Amino acid sequence: MRRRPGLWLTLGALAVGVVLLGAAGCGSSNNNGGNAGSGGNTSAIPPHQNGGTMKIALSGNIDYLDPALAYYQSTWQIEYSTCLKLTNYPDLAGDAGRVIKPEAASALPTISPDGLTYTYTVPAGKFKFNTGEPVTAATFQHALERDLNPKQASYFGAVFLAPFIKGAADFGAGKAKTISGMVASGNTLTITLVKPAADFLSILAMPFFSPRPKEAEKYKPGADYSKHVIGSGPYTLKSYVPTKSMEFVRNTNWDPATDPLRKAWVDGMTMRIGLEPDAIQQTIERGDADMSLDTSPPNASLQRLSTDPKLKQQFAVETTGCSRYFTLETNPKADTPQAKISDVKVRQAINYALDKVALQRARGGPLAGDPASTILTPTLIGFSQFNLYPSPDNKGDIAKAKQLLSEAGFPNGITLNYVGQNAGKSAAVNTAAQSGLARANIKLNIKTFSGFSIYTDSLGLPAKRTQHQMGNAGWCPDYPGDGTRSFMVPLLDGRSIQPAGNNNYGEYNNPAVNANIDRALAEPDKTKRGQLWNQIDKQIMQDAAWAPYLYDKTQYFWSPRTKNWVWTAWSTEPDLTALWLNPNTP
Repeated sequence: MRRRPGLWLTLGALAVGVVLLGAAGCGSSNNNGGNAGSGGNTSAIPPHQNGGTMKIALSGNIDYLDPALAYYQSTWQIEYSTCLKLTNYPDLAGDAGRVIKPEAASALPTISPDGLTYTYTVPAGKFKFNTGEPVTAATFQHALERDLNPKQASYFGAVFLAPFIKGAADFGAGKAKTISGMVASGNTLTITLVKPAADFLSILAMPFFSPRPKEAEKYKPGADYSKHVIGSGPYTLKSYVPTKSMEFVRNTNWDPATDPLRKAWVDGMTMRIGLEPDAIQQTIERGDADMSLDTSPPNASLQRLSTDPKLKQQFAVETTGCSRYFTLETNPKADTPQAKISDVKVRQAINYALDKVALQRARGGPLAGDPASTILTPTLIGFSQFNLYPSPDNKGDIAKAKQLLSEAGFPNGITLNYVGQNAGKSAAVNTAAQSGLARANIKLNIKTFSGFSIYTDSLGLPAKRTQHQMGNAGWCPDYPGDGTRSFMVPLLDGRSIQPAGNNNYGEYNNPAVNANIDRALAEPDKTKRGQLWNQIDKQIMQDAAWAPYLYDKTQYFWSPRTKNWVWTAWSTEPDLTALWLNPNTP
């Protein structure tokens, strides 16, 4: 998700200099390993040390700490530290970190032969909230009910729960007081689906489905609860000043002996918000911060960091499975006299005109990723390398773009309203897009936003569609493995469009594509499912709902005192619960 560009890009959801996922809060990819030295992924890690406070620098503000709403990539990594789940991902590098394991549950669920009923056992007293209240099967049931409550306005509940769980749609519509397909009785939680879903285990391992005690109802959803999060994981929130700082301390009711997946070596974490990317890099190099969750090193530093014998031990490049793309409005209400963006020929012209090499250079060159031409990324089921809008050396076919604009009734070119972020590599992307499109007489009227506000204040609001006829966006899969659902459903299924918190930024709604998404999700055979996803990808690219430009790689840098730096495929971030600090390093 924004994982979620999440999200990076999640899912998905992105921050200045790094994709959000949505992803996002408490993202599939291959682990290239990067450059792993004394602080990175290595089999020769010295003994762990307990204690210390990790110092993290952030460029932009988070979206929410409320698990029902959080969807940014960096927020998901924070919530992995503060939230418990029935099943979770271990803090291990590589393939081992992609395998779902039981956490609050005593084992993976028992699944009925028809694939519809999942039964979890949650031992009473194994885990506790920071308030001292025990985590029980009922607190997980309450979390699901909260996700589906219309007053909560949880995107996750509407898209990833309501279509699956028996009675969830009626509950969400206010037609029932309980969810008939979900029953908590003692230590047992039983969930019954209306149709099989091969990736349901992965869905429930997302942070949205974190336990929540009834007492949390005294806080309003979203911003209010984000300041009063009741932690169930190793850490809990001590203070949060939006746009300025966050502080997390150990949940004194959490016992590492009972958690099979996490050790959480440090005593706490402080997060400073609002630094520019260059300042973040300098702060980490000085040792005044240990890492960033939303900003990769500036382009000018990449060569030095990747070649310096000392610094390269604190530097890694990872293939994220995320996508960077320009979303294009498809709703006729977004049209202006200067540009009929709802005309597919106009959108196709944009795809032809882009100079993807310049865009790659703006992101940091080959270390930043490879030129993209598809919706799906190389790590997702259904991906194949095709290009409906080819150009010499990926630098743009200007003649073809002008031809399409003329056919659409704009022989003298168009002017598009465009939104992007205002700093770092994203700002450089704005300039590169503007220059590349100008060659085809496509002018950009650029409006910029700080950090994640591009999503909350523009892209995620259909009412502002004329403002973002074209927008710079990013997205990561919500979970490793069969994560194609987390691209197609939130981003391109027309039935997912919402008046606020919308992730289908261009309001793309093709009934044939919607129907094929249903077919792919219901297909039990993995090979056939991949073929369906590939067909869907080609149809969406024919409709030019996006102009993809980069299959993302992200660069990471951390302080010399940071040890056991483990990159997690599901969040495309370093695992905060795996890190420990060397007390002998300044």
